[in-house]
Amino acid sequence: MRTFHDFRNEVSAGKLKNVYYIAAIDNYFLSRAGEILREKLFGSKDNKENFFLKYADETPMQELFDLTSGGASLFSSQKLVIVKRCEKYSRKLSEFIEKTKVTAEDSYILYAFDTSFVYEKKLDEVKGIDFYDFSELPQRELYNWVKEEFSTRNISINNDALDLFITSVPASLELLNTEIEKISNYDFEGNEPLLTKEIILQFIGYDREYSPDELMTAIIKKDQNRAFSILNNLLNSKGLNEVYLLSTISNYYMDLLSFKTPGLDAVDSRTLYQKYKMWGDRVKFAKNYHKSTSINSLEKAFSKIIDTDKKLKTSMLDPKILMTSLVDELINA
Repeated sequence: MRTFHDFRNEVSAGKLKNVYYIAAIDNYFLSRAGEILREKLFGSKDNKENFFLKYADETPMQELFDLTSGGASLFSSQKLVIVKRCEKYSRKLSEFIEKTKVTAEDSYILYAFDTSFVYEKKLDEVKGIDFYDFSELPQRELYNWVKEEFSTRNISINNDALDLFITSVPASLELLNTEIEKISNYDFEGNEPLLTKEIILQFIGYDREYSPDELMTAIIKKDQNRAFSILNNLLNSKGLNEVYLLSTISNYYMDLLSFKTPGLDAVDSRTLYQKYKMWGDRVKFAKNYHKSTSINSLEKAFSKIIDTDKKLKTSMLDPKILMTSLVDELINA
């Protein structure tokens, strides 16, 4: 399937279609697609006078097609409609697909489906319709996209920082865009803002060599010296407190437990994020180590985590001592 970049380039070149079929996971590219089409059709991305956003689970099918087949209003010669969650019409999918092929000449419609639904139902193989995949970008395009987003904010980013940024944020364009906005507010020195690895690390809160992932790996491997070294580094990092670290450790153990479900280790990364909110280091960790832990040891670990959580909220003991004790107990669980 073609990508968002193909869509953008075609629209920019004036090669518009009346009907677009989109496979998407989050809203970022759909929103951008709407802006691009409004710019082309109405002269401004902010012009929404003849723009309609509909949701399939809130709009009866006939009502939708009455809208898409009718002409534009008196105030505009063209109409733009974006329909999200089209997989909700699955009970009448064949009828829906056939009806989407017919639209008024002055109407431009985007039908957006969940990506996993498109592949499951093999909609990309249906004759007469042509899907664009807005769910993710190929690696090279993703890197270029991130650089372009920073560039539009007059910020340069070096390759080390780019690698660290992309591998530290879930594979969601919405989340990536949100993090780009946050980092762009950094108070850069000089007239030419340059985003470095060191600046990215300030936002992440820890060095990759001393990350929660490395801590969990040391715990599972029962490497006490390494675990305590990483823990000490994390607890003395800016922006990372004991409660947050405990929550992160708990999430890693939840991932290990989830991977006890037969067949989950064969699920693709896109679905793991979409359904289970698992990504990056957490996925790799769970896949690598879920067989190294027993259900009994996981039960003990959760018991220790819950107990530590209560003590962090009520005890007068030093939180660092509580976390050190927890790590020791997890190693021996």
